[in-house]
Amino acid sequence: MTNYDPSEAARAAREAQSSRSANPLPPPARVKDPLPYCIYTTICLIAWVFSPALAITFFAGLALRKYWCAWQAGLSKSDCLLGDPRRVMLYLATLMLAGAGYTIYAMWHLIV
Repeated sequence: MTNYDPSEAARAAREAQSSRSANPLPPPARVKDPLPYCIYTTICLIAWVFSPALAITFFAGLALRKYWCAWQAGLSKSDCLLGDPRRVMLYLATLMLAGAGYTIYAMWHLIV
């Protein structure tokens, strides 16, 4: 029969705890915010009044893809005014669909 020594168990627990605090988990990687693509899309939205909507469709699609990839990689807060990447993606998808719809509408009226 072996004797249980509480001081030995306490020492082993302290060693285990000190080894954990000596090797903390690395901080999560910072995901790059694709804010410039949102800015480009907003500039295209302003320019839409004076030009075809094809540019906004392209830039909104590009920005949407970049935000989707960043969101999948762990981006949880955007520097965009909307804040949440999901709101930014909804904004970009709405503009992309509106631009594509307007382009198709304009082309249809040129053909017909």
